[in-house]
Amino acid sequence: MEKLFIKGTRFVTASGKEVLLHGENVLCRDASLHHFYPDFEEKAFPYFRKMGFNFMRFGIFWDAAEPEPGCIDRAYLNRVKQIVRTAEENGIYVVLDMHQDLFAAKFIDGAPDWACLDEGLPHPEHCDLWYEAYLSSEAIIRAADNFWANAPAADGTGLLDHYEKMWEAISETFSDCDNVIGFEPMNEPFMGSLARESFGMAAMHMAEKGIPFDLSHPENITPEAQVEFMGIVAGRFLEFDRTVLMDFYRRMQKAVRKHSDKPIVTGGNIYCSTDIPTGIEKLSDGLQIYAPHGYDSVVDSDRYELYNKDNVARLFAHKKEAQDRLGLPTVVGEWGAFPSRDFTNDLIRFMNGILEENLWGDAYCEYQPGQEQDANFSALCRAYPMEISGSVTSFHADEASLTLTYEAVPGESRVFLPFIPKHYPYTAVSENTCICTLPSAEGTVHLVIA
Repeated sequence: MEKLFIKGTRFVTASGKEVLLHGENVLCRDASLHHFYPDFEEKAFPYFRKMGFNFMRFGIFWDAAEPEPGCIDRAYLNRVKQIVRTAEENGIYVVLDMHQDLFAAKFIDGAPDWACLDEGLPHPEHCDLWYEAYLSSEAIIRAADNFWANAPAADGTGLLDHYEKMWEAISETFSDCDNVIGFEPMNEPFMGSLARESFGMAAMHMAEKGIPFDLSHPENITPEAQVEFMGIVAGRFLEFDRTVLMDFYRRMQKAVRKHSDKPIVTGGNIYCSTDIPTGIEKLSDGLQIYAPHGYDSVVDSDRYELYNKDNVARLFAHKKEAQDRLGLPTVVGEWGAFPSRDFTNDLIRFMNGILEENLWGDAYCEYQPGQEQDANFSALCRAYPMEISGSVTSFHADEASLTLTYEAVPGESRVFLPFIPKHYPYTAVSENTCICTLPSAEGTVHLVIA
């Protein structure tokens, strides 16, 4: 595989080919499995090839990388490196994502116990939706506040200082892996007490104006009230992104640059997975990837009959505005999180259209063992231009065709097709899937099923 470089808002190889990325998240949150799915390489990579994936956002975890203060688990990092090498053998680029949900392993995943300075505060035993604990758990809020304040761990070293040293070790370990295209310092950073304060301030504002606004009954909230409420919240979160979060990214950039020139992957705070805008900025060296997340409000609930495609389209239109402001290559780092239902492929196809329109890379969230046999996720296997000598102008795919417009330069271009094409030479990848070589003349090609 050729190493990828950033050219404006696109990924290109050393030979000048534009690469579009398409794949999945792999996030084994289970510490009892050491954060590795059993038989992962043997089961997942044949499936990834069949699906036409050339990208994987792979979750790594603080509790595994640094189980004790200052003690980096090299065996864990080397095991991850084996998976990265296998991904390279299978033609898959990788982003390494330091994953967290509810901040720490004691709540779901993330920080080791020694770095979770929650001061013994209470944590709710049950929430209707897991992420509600970000606002209801005193323990999570205090642990996050202590992290951003660089509070000292038991060894006297600040948590951010530990985190920086850990990322130095990670960047050194993977500096020679050309298929690793970026390091993501933290999944969906949570700002701590600022979040609850911001929601409380907005609720008080609405009450003072006599505007009904009950977050526990979103069906009764008018669009106008939603805009006013979220405008107050967004202002506080934008300031967090511009100050605390950007300082954090610059610190991680400094750590990574000691050993590697791989880009830093940035997406904004946890609430930027909604239509709240991000306040992240460009890093000084330009080695940066914008990786927004996007979910409808029904995610992780049992109310998918309320899934609103208009809301999702608007949400990602805001992500496009952020990309235009930043001028960075974009990979949608998380989307979907759909249950396996009869409607799943329809929702995937809708998102495929948004990705095509914006020429974005993506990683569906998320791979689960057994997905290989689940036909409800078949729409993830879609035709797309994998590697083009020149640049992609536009493309659109359905189950039986691909229309692709591109500007060509001399060299071989490849598109992935989940069907056997008419008229063009192809290389079989697996049953009913192939890689098709395009003509070198620029223009529009329309590939259809044989």
